[in-house]
Amino acid sequence: MTTLVFVHGTGVRDVTDSAAVRTITARVAARLPGVRVEPVDWGAAFGVEVSPALRALIGIADPAEGGPAAEVDPEEAELRLWAVLERHPRHELREVAAGAVPGGRRTEAAEDLRWAVEHDVVGIDLAAVLPGVPPEWPDVFAAAARDVADSAEFTAAVEALAASADYDVIGRAVVAGFEQALAARSKAPTAWSPEWRDTLVAAVRDACGGTTAGGTWVGRTFKSGLMYASWPLQNTLRGGTLGGSVPAIGDILHYQAHGATLRAYLAARIARIEGPVVLLAHSLGGIASFETLAEAAGPDTPERRRHPLPGVRALITVGSQIGYLGAVGALATHPAQADPPSRLSIPWTNVWNARDWLSFRAAPVFGTAVRDVEVRVRRPFPRSHGAYWRCPRLYDEIARAVEGAR
Repeated sequence: MTTLVFVHGTGVRDVTDSAAVRTITARVAARLPGVRVEPVDWGAAFGVEVSPALRALIGIADPAEGGPAAEVDPEEAELRLWAVLERHPRHELREVAAGAVPGGRRTEAAEDLRWAVEHDVVGIDLAAVLPGVPPEWPDVFAAAARDVADSAEFTAAVEALAASADYDVIGRAVVAGFEQALAARSKAPTAWSPEWRDTLVAAVRDACGGTTAGGTWVGRTFKSGLMYASWPLQNTLRGGTLGGSVPAIGDILHYQAHGATLRAYLAARIARIEGPVVLLAHSLGGIASFETLAEAAGPDTPERRRHPLPGVRALITVGSQIGYLGAVGALATHPAQADPPSRLSIPWTNVWNARDWLSFRAAPVFGTAVRDVEVRVRRPFPRSHGAYWRCPRLYDEIARAVEGAR
């Protein structure tokens, strides 16, 4: 009896009860009666979990601990706001417009503000505000101000801005647009100082009518959770992001440092199976399986013990990074060189999908030792990385490998 050994990828726990194993088992049973599917649940024994030390290191709050709500740090809030405005200069104007009452009658104050932006802001003498600027900058600044004045975002927000007199919102939109225009002209970000930004925002504020009402929209925007402001909140978000990635990324990093342990485990598991074996290995499981077989075919050395695996008749890697790691010299079993040889003497099929960003061809690196098979999975990344198990072409390759193993 041929056994299809499934070696799962990174971040997986309790693979024996996973949807992937259920799907593979059902489809193999329907197409290849008599072939047994045996998953190897290496994640439970060798995977990485969030330890107390790691929890403390990256700022993951203990669920059992309560604490006060994070306070908004004004300086951090400003930095985060400009980070958004550098890419979306009229973001604040859109937020003001979204909070405005629709269909209101245009007031005289709103018309006065529109006139001020169209004339006084556009007409600011940039050379007088920032002496020594390059000669082309005043025209670029005037164009940025005109873009704001003509924008749908300003038109939708002008009534609310006139009522609140929060002219800094207009100033930041103009200055961010000016900065973006300069970057586009020079093909590189312009070296701005915070003082320049403050000076220009103040100039726009004065042209609109004077002192701001206190930055009400900045505080309201951040406190409403539309942006991330304070360091305590940043640490909480970092903890959630890095903590959530620990099983996936942590497994990869741990394998790079301690992969020999997992390879020895895989070799021992495979060696106990009677009859022909076909390895079906996903993602990091493909890397571990490939290197396990490479060690099995290589010589005994003081650093690496050989584990012969004569029962393995074929290897199928799916959504794997073997080609990428081989190209950059990051495989433990292969030297860092442009064209690492493969020690495998069995058929190796590498199933990959261009929509899966973690999937790579292997033939450009390993040549004729591998046969790349591209499949089309109509799923975006990251769902594409786990969408191979319902692809008919994959089971064509499994059947081909099983037939060759008999």
